[in-house]
Amino acid sequence: MSEEKQEKIKISEKDKPFVLAVVASGITLTCIVIGAIGAYFGNKDMTETAIEALKFTFPLTTLSWGFYFKEKK
Repeated sequence: MSEEKQEKIKISEKDKPFVLAVVASGITLTCIVIGAIGAYFGNKDMTETAIEALKFTFPLTTLSWGFYFKEKK
């Protein structure tokens, strides 16, 4: 991305916690979908990898939404 375009994209400080929470939720949902697909096709490695990833992404999502609602008040 050019420097001109980077300068045009600005996120206000009050919106940053919301963006963090949405991105974390997207990552968590992606892990859930990957795990479900792996379970459907019987791919044990894919399912186990998704479950392992959820151990890290779910707390991230929980904390980011908590931070968002704390900052919102």
